[in-house]
Amino acid sequence: MGRHRRGQPREITVGELVAALQQFDPKLRVRLAVQPRLPQEHRIGPVAEADGLVWIGEAGHCGYAPDEAAESLGWR
Repeated sequence: MGRHRRGQPREITVGELVAALQQFDPKLRVRLAVQPRLPQEHRIGPVAEADGLVWIGEAGHCGYAPDEAAESLGWR
């Protein structure tokens, strides 16, 4: 996951996402981090398929993501 060698964001597949999530405790809550320069956290909402893609809906802004999250994502 992440960026490929040219620095462009790369899309991941459902299988890659599932594999990445399987390394964590299944009881942990999930947040979506956005805006690398000023990381914010959002709740994950509904998941659906449309136009040959799986869409993960956003279910509300929670605040700013902690520095630890930004560092773990490679944003700092």
